[in-house]
Formats: sequence, C-alpha cells, structure tokens
Amino acid sequence: MTLRIHHRLFAGFLGVVGLLVVLIVVLVGRGLRRELTATYQDEVRRQLQLGEWIVGASPGAGLDSLARAITERIGYRVTVIAPGGVVLGDSYLDPDRVAEVDNHAGRPEVLAAQQGDLVFVERRSATVGETLLYGALRVIHDGDPVILRVAAPLTEIEATVDRVQRTIAATGASAMLLALLVAYFLSMALTRPLVQVAEKARGLARGGGEGRLPQTGVAELDDLTQAFNRLTDELAARLGELRRERDEMQALIDCMAEGVVALTDDARLLRTNRAANALLRLPDRVRFAPIGTLVRNPDLRAVLEESVVRAVQAREITVGGRHLLVSSRTLDTGGAVTTLLDVSEVRRLEQVRRDFVANASHELKTPLTTIRGFAEALLEEDPPDHLRERFLTLIRDNTLRLQRLVDDLLDLSRLESGGWMARSARISVADVAEEAWSAYAASAAEKDVEFSMDADVLARADASGLTQILRNLLENALRHTDAGGHVHVRARRDGGDVVVEVSDDGEGIPSRALPRIFERFYRADSSRARDFGGTGLGLAIVRHLVDAMGGTVTAESELGRGTTIRLVLPQDGGP
Repeated sequence: MTLRIHHRLFAGFLGVVGLLVVLIVVLVGRGLRRELTATYQDEVRRQLQLGEWIVGASPGAGLDSLARAITERIGYRVTVIAPGGVVLGDSYLDPDRVAEVDNHAGRPEVLAAQQGDLVFVERRSATVGETLLYGALRVIHDGDPVILRVAAPLTEIEATVDRVQRTIAATGASAMLLALLVAYFLSMALTRPLVQVAEKARGLARGGGEGRLPQTGVAELDDLTQAFNRLTDELAARLGELRRERDEMQALIDCMAEGVVALTDDARLLRTNRAANALLRLPDRVRFAPIGTLVRNPDLRAVLEESVVRAVQAREITVGGRHLLVSSRTLDTGGAVTTLLDVSEVRRLEQVRRDFVANASHELKTPLTTIRGFAEALLEEDPPDHLRERFLTLIRDNTLRLQRLVDDLLDLSRLESGGWMARSARISVADVAEEAWSAYAASAAEKDVEFSMDADVLARADASGLTQILRNLLENALRHTDAGGHVHVRARRDGGDVVVEVSDDGEGIPSRALPRIFERFYRADSSRARDFGGTGLGLAIVRHLVDAMGGTVTAESELGRGTTIRLVLPQDGGP
C-alpha cells in the first residue's frame, strides 16, 4: 500500500520526536546523575576534611561520640573504623550495637584510605537499607591512626534524575501529540529546534552544554528548552561557586604575611601567595614548574624538595641576606605546603640588643673601675694631699661621666619608646642657640665660636628638644676642636624649611665611619672621646629628637678638616 507523503511525514516526524525524547531522557539522566554524583563527592570530600579537623581538635573524646558530633554538623552518616577493620563508632547505630557490625577491612573505601587514597564507592548499605556514597580518610586521633568514613545517601540523586527524566518524558509526549495535529504546518519549523535539543543533550552528556537554547514558540519544546536552560544555569552556578571558593582561598593566602608555597608530590610548584613570590622572587605563571629550576639557593631548594617527602620543622635559612624560618607539612593527598617567615628584622633587633648590652656594659665598667681603684687607694693608703686631691677629682669626674651616661641612656630610652612627644611651637632659633651656648661659654674661652643667625629665623619645633640638640652638637664640636679652633653655628631659611648648621674645623671623621655616627655608642675616635668624657649617645639622641620634630639631620666631614652637622626643621608645618 502506497502511503501519502503527509502520512510518511507524520510517521517520520513522530519517529524523530519519539527518538529525541528517548535520547534526551537517557542522556540527560546519565549526564545529570554524573554531575550530581560528582557534586556529592566534592561535598563528601569537604565533610571528610571537616571531620578530620574535628577529630584532630578533640583529643581524648570517644570515637562514637565524635562520630555523632560530626553527623550533627554535616547531616551524613559517619563511621570510625580501626586500621584492622573493626568499627569503633557509627552515628546511625546505638553504641551497644557497634560491636555487632561486620569487619570493614575489605571495604574498598577503607582499603584505599589505608593506602592514603580517597576513593568513592556506591553500594546499598545493609545497615540502613539504602544506597549510599561512601568516602573514607585516614586521620589521627590521640596519636593513633583511624579511618573516618562518611556516607551520603543517593536517594536525592535518584529522585532528582527520575523527576527530570519524567518531566522530559512528559514534555516529549506532549510534543509528540501536538506534532500529530500540526505536523503538516510546523514540520519544517520544528526541525531546527529539535536538532538543537539533540545537540544540547549530547553536549550535556559529554559534560559541556555551554550556551542557552532559544525559545521556539511551541509550548512543549519551550518547556524542554527551559528545563535544559535551568540545568545549564545550575551547572554554571556550581562552577561559579567553585571558582569563587578558589578565588577566596587565593585571596586569603595572599593576605598572609608569611610566604606560602604549595608543591605537588614530585616537587613542582602548585600555588604561591604574594609574600612567597616576593621572598623567592618568582616570575609570573610558573605553575607546575620544578621547584629546583625556580629557587637558586641550595639550602632552600633542598628544604623545599625534602618537604614533599617528610614534614620539616622550623628551620632557619639565610637567602640573599634575609633570614627565613621555613616549616612544611605533607598532605595526605600528596605534595606539601611550606610556609616562609621572614625573621630578618627579629634577628637584626637581637643583634642590636646584644650590641647595646655589650656597649653599655663596657661604658659603665670603665668609670666604675676607675672610681673603685682610686677609692681603694684612698682607703688603703694615706697619699699626700696633692695625690688625694687628684684622686678625688678623678673620682668626681668619673662619677659625673657615669651620671651623664645614665642621663643619656634614660633620654634615649624615652625617645625610642615614644615616651617623649614633641610640643611644636614657632620658636626663635637664635634664642634657643643662645640658651644652649650659655652652658659652654665659660669653658670655651680658648676656641673661636661664631653665631650667624637672624633673630627672625623661626622654626616649628620643641624648644626643650632643640636646646638639647644644640647643646649636644656644641659639646661635640668643642670636644673635637683643639685650642684656637673655630666653631660656627648658622641658621637660615630654605624655602619652607629652616636649616641649622654646627660646623667646626677640628679633627673630622673618617669617611668609613661617617654613615654610623648616629648609632648608639659609636665613636669615630673612641680614645679621644673617652679622654674628654663622651658617652657615644649624643648624636643618637639628636637623631631621635629631630625625627620626633618632623625634621632631618645629616653630617658632612673630611678627616683633619672638620665636621658639619646640618638640621632641617619645618618653618610653618610640623609633625
């Protein structure tokens, strides 16, 4: 019997629609189940990591109570298993029934956890009577290894797949019925949307499915495309969530002051944060590069390569003049995470403290030894009057030297600790210089001291602090200038600043010593300074006072030709 064309068209259209519906139901069911199963696996993995943290943070707690506590937080069944397979606790069983459970040593997930791997197994549980997704992880509790297993029910996956498949099947059936009525008018128009649906279904089965299906104007097909589009949106949302979590984690480690380096199990670079890139001077886009090709320092390279094999406790390594404290932890999934803490400033401060203690001890010991020696001579002997007077004079001079040293140490301690705050005001530099000079005018008769400053040169500074600065500078200039020498004090405006200079034509400072003269206890010519009673703290105090007043201090000198100390203070502004 010969069939008419519209019969063939009806039959062919009906067959195509039916085939597409079946194909969509099967492929969508497979693809959806695969994606949902993968999502559940990620969820179980995260819950295992949470459970590992809870077990590690709960020393002394019972394993059965721990299993129940973890279930209260994650909602899934939790089982704790001994390495030999004996069940130690199960959140779904009464404590008195735990001993009746079969040995779990042969369970695939338990075997994998024993070997340090994480695998997921689906099977029906004889205990709870439903299909579960199992995952297990080897954890440490009170120093002993146990297997932590999480089981998530798959009933929601099956129900979701069945629901989607029924929805798609119902939509396809409606489309088939409608096709019988309007196939003659819509057969050509429906060809393209159906092909698109088939392609979309195949793409979803392959794990793709990018892009959205357009509206066709046919209600049944629009329902189908909406279902696909919703599924695509859900997948895109899940992927976006994973990307956000990854970005948040990267932002978190980038905010850490310590450098963080994550390595694969074969010592390849997996991830770093900004601090690690700065410390190791790593170039951009070096993921999965062998760490040996990126780190040149042999000690650091050896520690990083060792870290993927065993944990490295805090180990200090010097890299490019910086002191790094390196620690690492191996990961159960392979690889390691290493932290790099820059302790250079701590080591520098420790050295400064040691130098300060040594210098202070030496400076205190010299006058104390002198005082003790002459005091014992006076007690044990009866020297002539001229010797007695000399001894007492030396004792007094060294006592005054000790007093100056203690006063300077107290001043310096107050400045460095922030206990002294500058009280800025507009003051006359000339008046402050005159007050500072009054303490030395009588003792400097043999030296030519000249002041070149106008009365209207005003600076914004602390009056007492500037007085102490000028006294220290004048004392240094007079001490290092021989009889007949020349000392010159100047003050001038320079833009919005006031420049104050104290110059002398004395012995000068060697160029090698010039960068260090503002350090505590440093003397360019220590023997001369001690002969004249210097403490080695004056210029350090000057530097701190000037900094507190918002100014700067510099030094210029030439050996045998004198020294100039230059202060730059604000004229109108202030700290």
